[in-house]
Amino acid sequence: MQKNRKHNFEFRLRIVEEVIKRRYSINSISQKEKISRSLVKRWVGFYRKFGTGGLQPSSRIYSGDFRLKVVRTLKAESLSLLQACLRFNVPNEATVLSWVRIYDSRGSEGLMAIRKGRPITMPRKPKKPLTREEQLLEELADLKAENAYLKKLQALIQSESEKEEKRKSSRN
Repeated sequence: MQKNRKHNFEFRLRIVEEVIKRRYSINSISQKEKISRSLVKRWVGFYRKFGTGGLQPSSRIYSGDFRLKVVRTLKAESLSLLQACLRFNVPNEATVLSWVRIYDSRGSEGLMAIRKGRPITMPRKPKKPLTREEQLLEELADLKAENAYLKKLQALIQSESEKEEKRKSSRN
């Protein structure tokens, strides 16, 4: 499944070329196109460092060691989120920010344990064996529920047949 991207590659390339080749300012382009300054600045930085490949959409899965390296470098060298993204080719600052927050709260083990996708559900614990009395009570509850269901079904069938009879009698 492809991510919904608001700005395609051609649009990003056109914006970057206007800034670099035509020497428009980042502010003027962002106002003209109604996009944020930081987004234009990020695109320009990725273009300068990685060429057109830096503007291509990417969906990478990062290893725990890579995430740890990014966070430790960011903290050791006091890099900004954008600088860390440019150095390690991570397309979004929010990704790096979430890694920093996980590292601050859970440490390096937290970064190693990040899983992508739906969390694994815990298997249910097997029930302990029931006593004879508990088995009988469960069976009684099941039978009561079944009995109530059948009564409601019978009432529904009866009301439907009464409605049908009324329709037939009103036609005559």
